[in-house]
Amino acid sequence: MKKFFLFCLLASIIFSTDACTSDALAQPVMLSCDGLTPTYEADVREIVERTCAYSGCHLGGAPGIYDDYEGLLSDLESGLFRERVISAKDNPTIGMPPNYAPDGRSKDLTAGELMIIACWLDAGYPE
Repeated sequence: MKKFFLFCLLASIIFSTDACTSDALAQPVMLSCDGLTPTYEADVREIVERTCAYSGCHLGGAPGIYDDYEGLLSDLESGLFRERVISAKDNPTIGMPPNYAPDGRSKDLTAGELMIIACWLDAGYPE
């Protein structure tokens, strides 16, 4: 009986240490917007022009023309911009920029670009 008890104790120690380890990566933490109030002209315009506003996407007749601030307003006010750029960013089809973006165009925003856009949206997307 003692051997069985020791075997059970040893087995529980061995298996419990495996349960304490994880191969999963920690989720990235969004930095605070404290002290950061991006504006469209100073901070966001360049990101939009480089990743969104090009022929065949959001410029030149496509829905939601993003060639200037006014072109963004309806998607900003409806929440579509936040949904596609922030919430669905990892979706290869509806996340923006999409995985099917042409060669030479970003298929993902950097963490810094996402932070700037999130802070800009949270601040009411000032021009």
